Amino acid sequence: MIGEFIHTVVSMTVPILLAALGGLFTDLSGILNIGLEGMMLSSCFFSVLAADMTGSVVVGVLSGIAISTAFAGITAFLGIKLRANIFVAGLATNLMSAGLTVFLSSTLLGSKGTVTFTSFEPLGRLQIPLLNDLPLLGRALSGYNILEYLAFALVIITYFVVFKTPYGYHLQTVGKNPETARSVGISVEKHIVLSFLLSGVFCGLAGAVLSLPMRVFVGGMSSGRGWIALVAVVLGRGNPLGVLVASLIFGAASALSNLLQAVTNLSADLLLTIPFFVTLTSMVVYAMRKQVRHD
Repeated sequence: MIGEFIHTVVSMTVPILLAALGGLFTDLSGILNIGLEGMMLSSCFFSVLAADMTGSVVVGVLSGIAISTAFAGITAFLGIKLRANIFVAGLATNLMSAGLTVFLSSTLLGSKGTVTFTSFEPLGRLQIPLLNDLPLLGRALSGYNILEYLAFALVIITYFVVFKTPYGYHLQTVGKNPETARSVGISVEKHIVLSFLLSGVFCGLAGAVLSLPMRVFVGGMSSGRGWIALVAVVLGRGNPLGVLVASLIFGAASALSNLLQAVTNLSADLLLTIPFFVTLTSMVVYAMRKQVRHD
């Protein structure tokens, strides 16, 4: 029972974690990309559609990354080159993705509701013998698909990139003091654009991990995970490990919501608010602690 619950927590955490890691790069650049929700949703649709058309999960993942990165690039172009309000541009990405995916689902697939795809094999769950045989924790550590394992590997990679590479040092300098960065020859605009493109890659993976394992698309299936990921970025305070911890908390809240729906007679609509209540509470606590430190 414990192993199953932990397994559910991890699966619920992964989409939030991937999107939050992408948002972390933009946050470090000094301009947080609030379009994570829309980029993730667009990837949900295009990854499963491309996989169904080609019969290849790999093509599906790459397609999800491509469309998500394209949205990120457009957002950065509007904000950096055309001087549009970057937050409005990000909000527009969220709104456009919500409408576009439903429109395309209705036009191309004939349904605005749940669409099931059967022309490709779903992402398989990897059973690792040494981990799978462990008592109690075997189920918690094994049986995930490749993208779920990749998400946690990317936490380590992101940590290394941010704190151990020249790019990471430059990105942090751009975010903290862009004038200083310019004075030493660092291109502020280039680092901001690259951070947005990286957020697109991560959100593409987040969308793919939502739709490809189930081989379905449902309008709005990102279900606010992109917004929750933004909170995980803020709570992570510029550290991928902090983002991981925050994402695990929100993943646990989502898993608890599902568990309570199965074992209680409480209203499902009420229980679905648990992750958002935890998110709001976390932000309130964070704001209060920040205020205390300033005082």
